[in-house]
Amino acid sequence: MTDGESARVQSLPWSRVALDDVATRGSGHTPDKKREDYWNGSIPWVSLKDTFRLDQGLVSTTTETITCMGLANSSAVVHSKGSVVLLRDAGIGKSAVLGTDMAVSQHFMAWNCGPRLDNWYLYYYLQYMKPELERISNGSTIKTIGLEYFRQLEIPLPPIEEQRLIAQALRDADDLIVALERMLAKKRQIKQGVMQQLLTGRTRLPGFAKPWGMKRLGELLAYEQPGRYLVSSAEYSDVGTPVLTAGKTFILGRTAETYGIYNAVPVIIFDDFTTASKLVTFPFKAKSSAMKILSARSGVDLRYAYERMQLIDYIVVDHKRRWIAEYSKIEVEVPDEDEQRAIASILDQVDMEVNKLEDRLAKVRAVKTGLMQQLLTGRTRLPAKESAA
Repeated sequence: MTDGESARVQSLPWSRVALDDVATRGSGHTPDKKREDYWNGSIPWVSLKDTFRLDQGLVSTTTETITCMGLANSSAVVHSKGSVVLLRDAGIGKSAVLGTDMAVSQHFMAWNCGPRLDNWYLYYYLQYMKPELERISNGSTIKTIGLEYFRQLEIPLPPIEEQRLIAQALRDADDLIVALERMLAKKRQIKQGVMQQLLTGRTRLPGFAKPWGMKRLGELLAYEQPGRYLVSSAEYSDVGTPVLTAGKTFILGRTAETYGIYNAVPVIIFDDFTTASKLVTFPFKAKSSAMKILSARSGVDLRYAYERMQLIDYIVVDHKRRWIAEYSKIEVEVPDEDEQRAIASILDQVDMEVNKLEDRLAKVRAVKTGLMQQLLTGRTRLPAKESAA
């Protein structure tokens, strides 16, 4: 294609069409659960149990299957391979492309695309629509999108070749994301294995032979109550001092408060109720009084102590404060400070590799989001062969 032809094709207008005009819409049903002869057959059946399989492109297997008798005695139908399915309640907006002929439950919509619509283009457009679908859903207990919405749904329609190029660009981004996710999962598994070996003494680093000794966590770590470092207002912003929790969220937001900032880092913050912990290397304020701030005692490497805590199998069974009464009394076997530092250094190196992969994955996901915004709205056009829209 010459530059002139490419420019001409890129200038072809997109149309906006009713999805029902370019794809055959269908749904599904659940055969009678009391009939054993309706289940465990040869027909894959996509249900709410398969929610975790959605949003990953192709869905090729299902948790449950139905029989031909189950299909014949219900309103379920078999949708052909390549059809696009969308969850319309209890996980609204999740979608997938069928990797083989499948039936679906009544919780799904399904579209078999005609010659004017590429199925992968539709999949990515539905992915792009997910925030909107979540916004317009209704229902007090289980949010759902009614059939009337899908009867009236319109989508932008580029020329078919441009649809395929858009879909391929986004599939390439997804392939890279999947590859990075696998690399990251493998690297995390490696770190876990290294932790199990080095932090328990099963494997010793060269040059270290001194016996390890038993110590209580309270002998390794001193604690401080967070009262003087608590944030006064929960009206957070994007600038200022981080406000922390020891839970999964970690950084709740930032505050402009300039008093009561904890600066004697690094420390470990410990949730007194859940026993969750985080290693903190920057100044912060605390959100809750249900936190202990832990610092290393003499002869203890803080990073080693933190990583050793992550291996403790502690089951929380009731709601009470734990550090003073229970957790600090847990005994672990530890080496001398030099070996602690050497082990911590190894784990630092592994963490650096994990962090690099996490950063790269975040950037690729951001690039994909940008691509979707540009390509699926026509703000950026791709060259395509001329085709009737």
